[in-house]
Amino acid sequence: MAAHDGVRSCIPIGLPVQVGQTVLVGREGDIPLGVEIEDRGVSRVAAAVTATEQGWQVEIRNRNGAMLHPWGQPPTLAGRHNSLVWPRIAFRVLTGADGTDPRRHWVLLESDMIAPTTAGARIAAGSGTSTYQPARPTPMSDGQLAALRAVFADHLRWPPASPAEARTLAAAGRRLGITESGVQDRLDRAIKRALRLGLPRAFGSTNPEYLYVLVRAGYVPLPEHGLHRLLLE
Repeated sequence: MAAHDGVRSCIPIGLPVQVGQTVLVGREGDIPLGVEIEDRGVSRVAAAVTATEQGWQVEIRNRNGAMLHPWGQPPTLAGRHNSLVWPRIAFRVLTGADGTDPRRHWVLLESDMIAPTTAGARIAAGSGTSTYQPARPTPMSDGQLAALRAVFADHLRWPPASPAEARTLAAAGRRLGITESGVQDRLDRAIKRALRLGLPRAFGSTNPEYLYVLVRAGYVPLPEHGLHRLLLE
């Protein structure tokens, strides 16, 4: 769990969860949320999270709902019941406040035993997780990965950035010490890989749609340190 109000952040709270165990999150949950960074917009029990052998079952009870932020994937509005299979999943508990309220309340789910799937982070309740695996193109070069990380740093951050914004190619080039055209060339090659993996059409270099495909196919490594490791160190 993590929260901030634009000025200060609460001390993250972590809890190891066994398969079959359910943890309640909220102002009166097993893990308190909306308490240290006080917010009555967070329900007393905002969510119930259960670890399963495949991933996570997340029941959203918060009256204002929540947004799901799987690492390296687009955010989506959470349903009441969510079956999730992904190595890093965050959900942001919504408070009903307008966009000027700087408070953010996050629940972070981490597992080093789950890998990305080509189907994405969500599955239908009761379904399996095996999916068709297209033939993998040749591995991405270190330069291509560096260009992706430079342009899409927000989209690959953990804990998540909200909102996530792409850097311009010029800014990414300055960060990498190469020209803007050099960044473009590396990203063009990454886009071609995503097209071979099923991306429906070519997108602009700063549009993250092709990044999401590459992440699902396992081409972009997970962040080295999850929050659970930081809490144990």
